Amino acid sequence: MRSCVHSPWRLRALRVAFISWACLAGSAALADAIHPRWIGVWYTETKQRLGVSDSQFNPGTDKCKWVGTRPAKASTCVAFYDGSVSKSQVTTQLQQAEKASLELAQKQSLPAADLQSIKDDFKRNRQVVDKMPANIFRVVKTMTPEEQAGAGPCVDYFFIDQHQVYSVMACEAAPDAFSIKAYKKD
Repeated sequence: MRSCVHSPWRLRALRVAFISWACLAGSAALADAIHPRWIGVWYTETKQRLGVSDSQFNPGTDKCKWVGTRPAKASTCVAFYDGSVSKSQVTTQLQQAEKASLELAQKQSLPAADLQSIKDDFKRNRQVVDKMPANIFRVVKTMTPEEQAGAGPCVDYFFIDQHQVYSVMACEAAPDAFSIKAYKKD
């Protein structure tokens, strides 16, 4: 009968290899795959496009790699899950942006036509929010190297319900730039 004797260096090498494999497998498991409901091509009423695959999240002409979780650093555009948002939170963001933009318009004495345009935009935004279900949604964000450096006071994110993808963009410095768009699958 043959005896199997392992040398200490072989055991250490096996341990290191196993630990390395376990770490790689663990980090891959931490990155969430995009939910299959997202996959497809989506369009707004004004034909703005969102293309989603299991490896890409492409709003408009941006090409973002799906990474699942927020990276420490992005060298290209990436997309990932980042928290959640409820309909009431989106409604609050909309109300705060509308109030701030109307106050800013009043301070700047904007012409009536510009003021009416702002009011019409917020009316359209409210119509989109009013049609949303009262749920909590998992948020997808995109990040470019420029955004990671803190460029820009705006935040944007996406979320999905049973039938539509929503895109929210809000800027503190320009509250009238708030928008929420609904995308439907093509």
